[in-house]
Amino acid sequence: MSKRPVFLSVVLLVAFPVFAGLGFALSAQTPAQQPATVSLADNLYLIGESFIYILEAFVLFWIAKLAYSTVYRRVDLNAELFTRDNQALAISTVGYYFGILIAFGGAISGESQGLSTDIVTIGIYGLSAIALMLLASFMCEKILLPSFNNTKEVVEDRNLGVGFVEAGVYIANGLIILRATEGDTGGADPTASTLTAVASGMLVMLVFWLLAQVVLVIAGRLYEVVTSYNFLEELERDNAAVGLAFAGALIGIGNIISVAIGGDFTGWTESLTLFAVDVSFGFVMLFVVHKMTDILLAPGVKLADEQTQEHPNIGAGLLEAFGYIGASILIVWTF
Repeated sequence: MSKRPVFLSVVLLVAFPVFAGLGFALSAQTPAQQPATVSLADNLYLIGESFIYILEAFVLFWIAKLAYSTVYRRVDLNAELFTRDNQALAISTVGYYFGILIAFGGAISGESQGLSTDIVTIGIYGLSAIALMLLASFMCEKILLPSFNNTKEVVEDRNLGVGFVEAGVYIANGLIILRATEGDTGGADPTASTLTAVASGMLVMLVFWLLAQVVLVIAGRLYEVVTSYNFLEELERDNAAVGLAFAGALIGIGNIISVAIGGDFTGWTESLTLFAVDVSFGFVMLFVVHKMTDILLAPGVKLADEQTQEHPNIGAGLLEAFGYIGASILIVWTF
C-alpha cells in the first residue's frame, strides 16, 4: 500500500483542529449583527471587492511559494514532490502553505478601510508575513534544531520527523502572525495617515512575534527535558512519530501564544504583562497534558515507548499531537 495517503491524512488531521478551534474562537468574539437590507448593487460591489482581495491573496501566496523554493529551501519543488516522491518535503511544504494561509487571515479579514487602502494594507502585511515565516524557517534550523541541516534532512535524507517539526513551526507561526495583525494597535492618532497607522501596527507585530519565537524555543528546550527519550537522537534516526508529537506541541504552544498577543494593544506595560501571564498559564496547562495524555487517551500504554520502539508507531505520535492541539483549543475557548 502506498504511504502517501497515510501521511497526507496525518497532515490534515493535525491542521484541522487548528482551523476548527481558531474559527470557533474568532466567531465567538464577533458580536451578533442585526440583519440589514443590502441592495443588489451594493451586494455586487462587495462581491467585486472580495474577488480583488482573493486575487491579491493568490499573488501573495505565489510570492510565498517562490520565496520558499528559492530563498530558503532552494529546490525544484515539482521534481522533489512528484518525480522523487519526497514525502518529508511534502509535509514541510504543506505546513508552510497552511501557515502562510492562516497568517494572511489577519490582514484580509479585518474591517475595511476602503478598497485602495485595503489593497495597500493587505500587501504590506502579507509581504511581512512571508518574511517572518522565512525567518521562522531559519530559526527552526539554527536554534530549535541546531545540530541539524534541515534542508539536507528533508530533501536528501527525506527525514519525516524533521518534516513534521518544520510543519509544526510554520503552523504555529501562522497562528501567531494572524493574531498579531488583528486588533487596534492603540495609541495611534485617529487623523494619522494610513502609512503611519500601518507602521505602528508593524512595530507591535514584530515585537510580539520576536517574543513568540523566544517562547517557542523555550518550549522546545522544555520538551527535550520532559521527554523520557533523547529527542534529537530520535529525530536523527528519521523517527516520524517523535517529530509528529513535537509538531503537535509546537502548534499547541503557538495557539496559546496567539491568544496571548490577540486583541487590542493597550500599551507596552499592560500588553507585555498580559502576554507573560497568558503564556505562563498556557505552558503549565500544556505540559500537564503531556503527563496526562498517556492516562486519558491511551490507558495502559506508554506513548513515548510506542514512539521510540524499533519500528516507531506513528499513531502514537498523532495521538500525542492531538492531545497538545486539543488542549490548546480548550484553553483558547476559556480565555
